[in-house]
Amino acid sequence: MNVDLRMDLADCGSPERLLQVLFGYYPDLPRRVPLEDIASDVGIIGFKTLEVDGFIGGLTADPQKSHGIILTKDGLPRKRKRYTIGHELGHFLIPSHGYQRQCSKQDLEESSRTDAYKRQEAEANRFSAGLLMPKPLFVKDIDSLGGIEASHIRQLSDLYDVSMEAVANRYVDLSPETCAVIFSYENVVRYSRASKDFPPLDVRKGSQLPLASLTRRHRSTGSPSQWVNQHGGIWLRSQRDVSFPTILEQAVCQSNGFKVTLLYIDEDAEDEENETRELEARWTPHFR
Repeated sequence: MNVDLRMDLADCGSPERLLQVLFGYYPDLPRRVPLEDIASDVGIIGFKTLEVDGFIGGLTADPQKSHGIILTKDGLPRKRKRYTIGHELGHFLIPSHGYQRQCSKQDLEESSRTDAYKRQEAEANRFSAGLLMPKPLFVKDIDSLGGIEASHIRQLSDLYDVSMEAVANRYVDLSPETCAVIFSYENVVRYSRASKDFPPLDVRKGSQLPLASLTRRHRSTGSPSQWVNQHGGIWLRSQRDVSFPTILEQAVCQSNGFKVTLLYIDEDAEDEENETRELEARWTPHFR
């Protein structure tokens, strides 16, 4: 264990501050972050299989959290396992989190801060995403790949050795584009993420995918669909005195009924369209 590193981490209360200190000790991390080595340096003394129904990750440590063991579900795919380890490492290092945790799949999707439990799970997710997909590197790779595409998410998943789902969430958070991602199973929404400037979505956990959506019809496993222009009302919540923008939709069918939907609003095209409408309105004759 790196004692100096642990001492510096002890005063860090947020995921972002923890990551800042960690990256100071590891300035030249490869994109495939050596997660287990870092965990060992900060006090994780073992990795074991978790065999409790309903949970995919866990942490067991002494009350002072000087040492700990990270647990992962048996048979978890490598990329998902890495994100799960990062999540539990976040619980271990964030001082306000307990020293015993059992985390479900839903916990590893959490981003809400509506109560103390959800806030802690969201913090552990921010830590895992930030450690496995460091912001400067990830933003650089997004820029180098060019415009938004589902195929880029798959490329980044391989590059960082993290699941497509984790990459899609990070992609939406850090992309300069106005975009959103929806995860569904058997055409039922599991959850969604949207960039800060994306209009309010009209889908929520447990709701059916819109009947008019491309994703509802798309069935080709593996390859992303082409982008399709959609009326914004298919996906967006109606807002008073606000017209729906045109949305571009792309869908990816994964295995066993899982689907990923990418939504994108081309702000430049929307601005041009709005200017055209204003010009047309200005030059339309008005008769008394």
